[in-house]
Amino acid sequence: MNGALLAGFLMTAGVLPIGDIIPTPGDFRFQKIQKAAGEKEWPFVAESGMLSCIRILGQRTIYFVPDETDSNRAFNIDVDLFAMSIANLGMTDVLAPYDDTKQLIYRLAPFVTMGRRLCDQDPGTFVTGPEL
Repeated sequence: MNGALLAGFLMTAGVLPIGDIIPTPGDFRFQKIQKAAGEKEWPFVAESGMLSCIRILGQRTIYFVPDETDSNRAFNIDVDLFAMSIANLGMTDVLAPYDDTKQLIYRLAPFVTMGRRLCDQDPGTFVTGPEL
C-alpha cells in the first residue's frame, strides 16, 4: 500500500494523531547548542545553533539550524549518511571538514542521540541548557 495512502487512513481512523503525519510549527522541539572551548570533534562549521526534532510519519527527524548563516535553513542530521545526503542535497557549508565517513558518524552520533531524546519531550519544548 502506498505510504501516503496508509498514513491518511491511519490519521482518519484516529490511530495516529495528525501531528505525526503533517507536523505543525508547534510540534517542533528545540535545544540551543554551542561548541565548547577546545572541542575538536564539533561536526559543524557554525560555532552554535539550534538542534531541533520533529516526528514525521512517526519517525524522529533531527535538524541543526546554524546561528551564523544568512539562510538559516535546517540541516537534517542522521547516522544514515545516504538519507542525510539526499535530505540535504546542495547544502555543502554546514559540516566541518572530515577525513572519512567514520569520523563524520563519530562526530554526528552524539547530536543525533541528543536530538532523539529531545523528541521524547513535549511538542513545543525549548531546552536552553545541556539537560539532554
